[in-house]
Amino acid sequence: MPQLKIYHLTFPRGLHIGRSGVDSVEDSLEYVPSDTLFAALLDTWRHMGKDLDSLVSNKGKPALLLTSAFPFAGKVRFYPKPIDLRAFISPERIKNLGAGKNIKKICYLSERLVERARYGEFLDDELKKDQDGDWSCKISLQGGALWLTAEEVTHLPDEIRYYNEESNGRKKRERPPEILEQLKIYASQTVPRVVVDRINSAPNLFQSERVIFSQGCGLWFGVVQNSILQSDFDNLLITLGDSGLGGERTAGYGHFKFSLQGALDLPDPQELAYLINRWHPKDGADVSLLLKEGSVYKLEAVEGWLRTPDSAAAQRRKRLWMVAEGSLIDGSPLGDAANVKPEYDASSGETIPHPIYRPGFALALDWKRR
Repeated sequence: MPQLKIYHLTFPRGLHIGRSGVDSVEDSLEYVPSDTLFAALLDTWRHMGKDLDSLVSNKGKPALLLTSAFPFAGKVRFYPKPIDLRAFISPERIKNLGAGKNIKKICYLSERLVERARYGEFLDDELKKDQDGDWSCKISLQGGALWLTAEEVTHLPDEIRYYNEESNGRKKRERPPEILEQLKIYASQTVPRVVVDRINSAPNLFQSERVIFSQGCGLWFGVVQNSILQSDFDNLLITLGDSGLGGERTAGYGHFKFSLQGALDLPDPQELAYLINRWHPKDGADVSLLLKEGSVYKLEAVEGWLRTPDSAAAQRRKRLWMVAEGSLIDGSPLGDAANVKPEYDASSGETIPHPIYRPGFALALDWKRR
């Protein structure tokens, strides 16, 4: 049985991951998709002078499987909300949700809630009616986006859990759930930037968004790695942390520190597969899983820029449709790495002599069928 090694990343100066594709600097995601993280690790591996084949291929199987990087607060890790509400809320409660506006705010479930839900429990007892008669989370953060349990509150950073006041030897006062709900573990911040034209030295002003994290908070990801990487993976993360992850790295965004937080067993899905990374289905068997009655999923258009060690200029990769994190797939998805190298007319003179792969190998947890 493979193990998922868990790493926590903290970003002292924030992070920028473009939300809207190749031209996005004004909006940033609050998490790092698995294919983006893999591409950054691959590029760093090359700069370290390592053999790319050892990272890309392992006898026809992926040598490195990654989750996407999701938020954490203290010792509480969060996972993407399952696409299908029926996977964690009972049919009776769904009928009485009303407008469901508060449930729609949920973006992430805590590790404890995910463990309960994927083994067959409904999470109705973790919901409450608000003053308008709508159902909402009993305990949450980030305006209702991060759902957690009362037990997990004790594992939050002290800066979130307690009021910031002098104790004078007295016991610190804990914040009640209604106050916790309004606290943020990450926030978006728009920063003015200036670029100077190289020809006439004219300044051009633009806005760039970064995500900044509260003290004791950041992103976590899991990795399944082969024996080739076990001795070098920490060095790979150190190098990537120094060079930065994501965009706007010259402004200091994306630099991180990391810590290893243990490992989790990762058995193969037996019923439904709950995706914790982006998945690109292979032809045939993989695609047929999407057509099954039990599959509930979301598709995302993924694009961006490529960088190559050859002399070719930076160029746009092909757009690729991938299945999003939190999707539930009826079966055991595999996935592949799609070649997104741009194609040009031969007369254009643009050439890239090697494929450009976007990894989409599935990494999933088992989820019991209702």
